[in-house]
Amino acid sequence: MTSTSPPLSSNDAVQLLDLLSSDDTFRTLFQADPAAALATISAEAGAASCDCESGGPLASKEEFLAARTRLLAHLTATSSFSFPHCFVSGDIDSQLQRKPQP
Repeated sequence: MTSTSPPLSSNDAVQLLDLLSSDDTFRTLFQADPAAALATISAEAGAASCDCESGGPLASKEEFLAARTRLLAHLTATSSFSFPHCFVSGDIDSQLQRKPQP
């Protein structure tokens, strides 16, 4: 599947990771409705994620902090943000090592 959505901007990706690693209210909203949570960051982030679905239990704040650099690179380079599989608890490392599907 090919996505026409651009990757997140660096600013949006930084803010997203900041919130996921520190803000319980944002984390709760992201778990319930990822697209709505991303729309609170920027209109562009909201538009890029309009079909975004949760991929499973959200990774802990500590997991986000530990993988921050790799997640930031992934979020700003990958064009699709419809299924945040790299945010699933206990699965960040394996998802970031996966080869993208054409």
